[in-house]
Amino acid sequence: MVRSAPHPWHGTPLDGARSVVVGVIPGQSPAVVRGAAALAGALGAHLVCVWADAARTLVSQGPDGTLVTTPLDPDHADHSEDEVTADAELAAEVAANLAGVDVPWRFVYTAGEATRALARAGRDHDACMIAVGNRRPGLGGWMNHLVGGSVAGRLSHTQPLPVTIISQESP
Repeated sequence: MVRSAPHPWHGTPLDGARSVVVGVIPGQSPAVVRGAAALAGALGAHLVCVWADAARTLVSQGPDGTLVTTPLDPDHADHSEDEVTADAELAAEVAANLAGVDVPWRFVYTAGEATRALARAGRDHDACMIAVGNRRPGLGGWMNHLVGGSVAGRLSHTQPLPVTIISQESP
């Protein structure tokens, strides 16, 4: 099992401001999180970057928000609780992609299915909108869409917030 403590805000969140929630994944184009930050800035909102780790499941949540997760695959063993976890690596990737951005933001790690996690984050952070990147190009992205549908499509049918799709290509 691995513990994941809540990540701090970068910048000061604006009192009374709503948020834009954006789904992030490892290796995602920086254009998605930068586009979401520009959108949040234009709306006077702050940015909440959410990664739902589909390879893990939630065991418990502490009163301070610390998550305890375990892998879904019983053959995957967590070597130690002190190891650098994937959420810390992705948080650093998001921080690098948002360097110099003047919008208050934070990274939120959760475990489970992306659609449910983004909808829950939207409720928890008083979001005015949820943003996601478009599907990956190529055969792999097409197959994921064919088998599971798109996250944006499922979000638009299962929760009340507007959903914006941001291109993974830089303008």
